[in-house]
Amino acid sequence: MQLNLSLEELARVVEGTSSLDPSFLVERIAPLEKAGPNDLAIVIDAGDKSVFDGPSAEKIAASRAGVILTPKDLHNGKACLVVANPLQALHKLMAHTRPPSTGVHATAFVHESAQLAADVTVGPLAVIEDGAVVGAGASIAARAVVGKDAIIGAGVVLHPGASILERCEVGDGSIIHSGAVIGSDGFGFSVTNQGMQKIPHLGNVVLGRNVEVGAGCCIDRALFEATTLADGVKLDNLVHIAHNVSVGPHTAILALTGIAGSAVIGAGCQIGGQVAIKDHVVIGNNVKIIAKSGVMKDLSDGETVAGAPSMPFNQWKRLMVFFLKFEDFVRPLQALKKFYEKNDGKSGMFSRFFGG
Repeated sequence: MQLNLSLEELARVVEGTSSLDPSFLVERIAPLEKAGPNDLAIVIDAGDKSVFDGPSAEKIAASRAGVILTPKDLHNGKACLVVANPLQALHKLMAHTRPPSTGVHATAFVHESAQLAADVTVGPLAVIEDGAVVGAGASIAARAVVGKDAIIGAGVVLHPGASILERCEVGDGSIIHSGAVIGSDGFGFSVTNQGMQKIPHLGNVVLGRNVEVGAGCCIDRALFEATTLADGVKLDNLVHIAHNVSVGPHTAILALTGIAGSAVIGAGCQIGGQVAIKDHVVIGNNVKIIAKSGVMKDLSDGETVAGAPSMPFNQWKRLMVFFLKFEDFVRPLQALKKFYEKNDGKSGMFSRFFGG
């Protein structure tokens, strides 16, 4: 990301302090390992509740960055720009370098009954249907769709091609990435001798505040009431949330995970990639589910599980160790079988015992 800001201006924007020459020109933001002498690198803590580690001290020390934005002076010879919170500083920097535009593009369609608050941006070929409400400062990008009677909160960002379908609601400050579909029909059919008959889904989807939905996600509307994602939920790309699912606040769900109908997910959960969660399962708060797990039964608060079907993480690790060493256990038995086959050929007793 290009900056081309003097250190003095940069420090003013992020409300930071530095002992460097104020006229030093910072050209761009770059990763710690790739930053050069005129670049800014940022040290962002992954958070004490995260399963991911922040950058190591060794990586920071090895960086060639001209300036490192950190919450404290590193005292290791590195030039630092010290701020209270590097993540908040990054948001301030983005707002400074990418000022928002407002207005409705000439090619967009906005129904006369739709309600647009102040400072709304509507991009080329976007569609806002009848009865829709769009809050202040929202951004509806090119080809995005806001369906009939949908409600879009203040400051919401719909990226190109995102679709918020009929009567669905998106809370303040949420971000919906390209290709995501909010409010598609649930996968519900009556199976009869004449084939499968579609069950109409009359509910909607309600997203809380500061929810982020990744590219290509699909969240199905409920049968009668609402599929819900509470405040602060984060979905990676290509996640599927089925009808009537409820996801608690500040839960993170990684790519390619599928959650079947009417499952209930608690608060603060961390769900890995390619996880499958069975319908009607109830998962407690602060649960961690390792990637590629298959959750077939309820999980209690604070559990960490892995495997398909899922099991306690420590049990899964022991089983993996056993499976990896299984050949070592089998090899002596195979040798024993060969010995008795050679020496007991007439009766065959041991051969039968060993499956010969």
